[in-house]
Amino acid sequence: MSTDPGGVPPGVLKFGYDPRVNWKLAVPVVAAVALAACSQAESATPGILAADPWVRATVGTEMPEMTALFVNLTNPSEEDRMLVSADCGDVAAKVELHEMVKVDGQMVMQEAEGGLPIPAGEHQHLAPGGPHVMLMGLTGELVAGGEEIECRLEFDDGQTIDLVAPVKEFTEEQDTYHTHAPTEDS
Repeated sequence: MSTDPGGVPPGVLKFGYDPRVNWKLAVPVVAAVALAACSQAESATPGILAADPWVRATVGTEMPEMTALFVNLTNPSEEDRMLVSADCGDVAAKVELHEMVKVDGQMVMQEAEGGLPIPAGEHQHLAPGGPHVMLMGLTGELVAGGEEIECRLEFDDGQTIDLVAPVKEFTEEQDTYHTHAPTEDS
């Protein structure tokens, strides 16, 4: 049986010093790779998280040509974010982000210029009576129980979230839900 110059048979791994390895170069390279892997893991903060999306059914409502998408958003990052747009495909002719404001002592909804804020480390609940995604000019009635709407939310940092929102009945609707703030057009 032959051996290499170090006395180790072929096919057997030899651990320890190897004169062919430049250890002065190898150690810093290995350390740099390890540090890069650690820093990537630490900076990989998740983006906005979405939970419990749903859309209000329109059958039997006063205004069946419009509805709203609701969802719970969480911002786990250390930076404020903005929901800047929503797209629900061909379900509606127009989709806007709405907020509730007080006008002459009454709560009314209006388009949220610039988007809806999701503060760092906090939740933003898009819910009836609060901020929401408004779908106007619906192409058909939305029936509760089995129907779903696909929508994409886009944020100021370029993140997008695709939602599948079931259509649900909403029987606790308040009169102020459809009250809009005056606009330049009105």
